[in-house]
Amino acid sequence: MLGTGVLMGGLFSFQSKSVNQANAYYNRESRVNIFREIQIVKQSNQNLNDQINELQKELGDSSNKEQVLNSIKDEIAKYQILSGELPAHGEGIKIDISGELEALWFTDLVNELNTAGAEAISINGLRVAPENVGFDTIPNGQILLGGDILTAPFHFEIIGDAKALSSSVNQTGGILARIQAFKPEDQINVSEAKDLQLPAMKQEK
Repeated sequence: MLGTGVLMGGLFSFQSKSVNQANAYYNRESRVNIFREIQIVKQSNQNLNDQINELQKELGDSSNKEQVLNSIKDEIAKYQILSGELPAHGEGIKIDISGELEALWFTDLVNELNTAGAEAISINGLRVAPENVGFDTIPNGQILLGGDILTAPFHFEIIGDAKALSSSVNQTGGILARIQAFKPEDQINVSEAKDLQLPAMKQEK
């Protein structure tokens, strides 16, 4: 009995010591983690406060107020140009295609131009915009754009970085090369322009 008591006491002591060590380790790690989280929160709050102070400082300056307002106006105008609500002008490229094309080629070409950074696109004098984009082939080789009918030859005007746009559509295996392979009888010409004038999208009555 005495030996058993000593043994049980030793085991209890060892177990108690192990539990205490585990608790100490857990508490240490918890404190470290919490400390790190507090540091992160403090740093985030400090960064936020710094940004707020900087903005307040800028807003306190009348010239900065005007600059902020002008920036907002510029962003609104940019959106209105992209959406076709406003006329657009600037450098870009012209693409002339002499013959009939199916609607899918118009979709692919417009997507290629947008990917290359086109800011505004018109076809035969009609503005292409998010509200009316979507082409359908109709009888006699005509193309329906929104509620308007496009007939060959097709004249594209695209505003944007002329070099980037021209490089994109003229690349080997690119959209124009594929159109030419599909319609070898068509004449396709690409030219750069310094000042294109594109109308706003037609408003429905």
